[in-house]
Amino acid sequence: MLRWLLGPGRYPYLLLLAVLTAILGGFALQLEVEQSNDSMAGQNPEAVRAYAEFKGLFGNDEELLLSLTHPRLLEAEGLQLVDELSRQLQALDGVRRVYSLSTALKLVSGPDGAESETLLPADLAASDSPARVRTTLDSNPQFTGLLVSADRDTAGFTIELEDRRGDDRFRSQVIGEVRRIMAQFSDRGELHLTGIGVQKNDVAHYIQRDQAVIIPLSIAFLSLLLLFSFRSLTGAVLSMTVTGFSLVWTLGLYHLAGYSLNTITSLLAPVIMVLSVTTSVHLYNGWLYCPARVGAQSNRIVVGTAPLMIPCLFTALTTALGLSSLLISDIPAVRQFGLFAALGVMISFSIGVTLVPIGLSFLGGSAKQKPSRGTGMLRWFLHRTAQLTVTRPRQILAVAFALALVAGVGITRIRNNTDLVRFLKPNAPLFRDTMFIDKNLAGVNSLEFTVARRDGRPLTSLADVQRLETFRVQTLAQPQVAGAYSILDIILQIHRAETGAKALELPADDDDLLYVFDLLAAAPQQDVLQKLIAQDFTRARLSVRIHSLGTETAAPLVEAILQSGEAVLGEAYTLIPTGSFYQVTEDSNRLVRNQVRSFALSLALVMLAILVLFRSAKLTLIALVPNLIPILWTGGLMGFCRIDLSTGTAMIAAVVIGLAVDDTIHYLARFRTEFKGDQARAIFRTTTGTGRALTISSLVLATGFWVGCLGSFKPTIFFSLLTGVSIMGALACDLLVLPACLMLSHGKRKGAPL
Repeated sequence: MLRWLLGPGRYPYLLLLAVLTAILGGFALQLEVEQSNDSMAGQNPEAVRAYAEFKGLFGNDEELLLSLTHPRLLEAEGLQLVDELSRQLQALDGVRRVYSLSTALKLVSGPDGAESETLLPADLAASDSPARVRTTLDSNPQFTGLLVSADRDTAGFTIELEDRRGDDRFRSQVIGEVRRIMAQFSDRGELHLTGIGVQKNDVAHYIQRDQAVIIPLSIAFLSLLLLFSFRSLTGAVLSMTVTGFSLVWTLGLYHLAGYSLNTITSLLAPVIMVLSVTTSVHLYNGWLYCPARVGAQSNRIVVGTAPLMIPCLFTALTTALGLSSLLISDIPAVRQFGLFAALGVMISFSIGVTLVPIGLSFLGGSAKQKPSRGTGMLRWFLHRTAQLTVTRPRQILAVAFALALVAGVGITRIRNNTDLVRFLKPNAPLFRDTMFIDKNLAGVNSLEFTVARRDGRPLTSLADVQRLETFRVQTLAQPQVAGAYSILDIILQIHRAETGAKALELPADDDDLLYVFDLLAAAPQQDVLQKLIAQDFTRARLSVRIHSLGTETAAPLVEAILQSGEAVLGEAYTLIPTGSFYQVTEDSNRLVRNQVRSFALSLALVMLAILVLFRSAKLTLIALVPNLIPILWTGGLMGFCRIDLSTGTAMIAAVVIGLAVDDTIHYLARFRTEFKGDQARAIFRTTTGTGRALTISSLVLATGFWVGCLGSFKPTIFFSLLTGVSIMGALACDLLVLPACLMLSHGKRKGAPL
């Protein structure tokens, strides 16, 4: 097959490759970035069903939060500014409602009982308007934090969007218009914007930015590193050509599958570029050091590359198996990344083992393969490394295991924490806006709870409402809770307005309460009420506003609120947590559990592949040691450096185990060829022989991943950084720990096979 490709099959193959690449390249250029971020949501059926029911009852909870700070906010100038801004926001296409000081209603006592009127007086320029507004805010504490800050300098705007399912660009367009209006008001006050919807929108823009920056930089770094390593333009061009074809094919197929890039799969391009280099490096290195005495150029290509085909196949398979273990995740983005990264690895292998030999065949029979002059230091390094492993294997293993034990301590310090805002760099506008609103107004996140009676009856009895109020009060006492809003806020206002009382109190008996519910049923603002309670009053919503925090804190907070609510409500009621932020919290915890399973599956598949390749249980067990140790080191580094386990970093172990074993396979394959009964000599020849390709490929892999540190998201940065560190740790283990294990695992037996 190889000789046919180097002869009559050369041009037909290149033509077919060019045509398919052009077709898939057209699809790759159409690849878009996901705007909704739905692929990051877990597929837990119960949670998905609960959230769908919640949105069906109460609408979308992904609201935009806007703040306006003005030194004279409650004076005529500031109030008119709030009113003008509210009107412009409300007029935007796609905005369902704007809730602000200008649009909010209060309930007052009228001739016929409770009447609603606007929170702000009709004449904002009147001299007594500021005093009237302050009095209203003092008597309605529920507005503080939601519509105005405690110091009365910052106004809050909650922008409720329409729920246009299937229109991914709708939210982005609305947010763009909101920011356009903010720019118009920027010289009249300080404005900030955040919310789950804004976070998803900005994530999409950051992904586009990262793709535009990281991909060209990856190409430049990889090209320069290959050129420096080989000191040959041919080697760099061949490797980068394979990389380019592999990337185009993978992204084209990804688009054909109907997917858009998301936070996780945005890593596909740099990962594929990095992973597709290794096969080319080993094949070119094999040809480079093939003895010239074998004859014609085609013979040298076959002799230099053919023995590497099987090891390269198994390294590609083990990498793909490690990545494909991510398919057990219930988060679509993680599954997509695992599937197409694995597919990309196999595509790069298929293209590499064919295109590299064909490319070399164009060099002609006069081409000479000379070790580069700049490899003297590398040869010296490999020589000293081989000498060390042969003479001091026990000391090497002692140091490696000691570091692994220390790393074990660090692993116990790893936190499972996903924080969408703090994933961004502190200088990111969204980070600054979120922190400002979180500090000056109510929390920027919300946990949603639905309450219902198990018998299906309406929540209209005094006992129902009293339990809900006790639950609300206890929830407000929880740390990190900034506010809790429900139908109770309206019931309290109606009762006060009807009775003429000054304090906000619940009705004293069932008759008074039923009268309040009759008023609610007849109220003209049904769209507002249905954000808080079902039309038949059978299910109520408690929206708990919490400060900006990660899932490490949010998860126990949810559990504490649930326990408190279940204790107060009793067995006669159901209490269901839901909402977009709750989903993030649950997905983070479930992701970590899945990744533990994913790593175990990845490890098992990789070890099975090694067993099949070498057909030796001893070598399989030996191979396990240098592949587990670097992962332990990386985990310890995460713990000591306080790097959280999140959507990005949770994938490192499953990805790295497939990469780390590549060098092990190449080393063991060369060792078995060199071993003639004297393991010291075999180790020395293997390390100084194949060690060059291992070092170059590992440096290329690590450097390629480290380019991702220029990304916008901390999980992406940490994934790139730690994966590169793990690869270099794996190289150290394959050049030191693996030969040390080989030295100590055999006696010196003449001609004994392994």
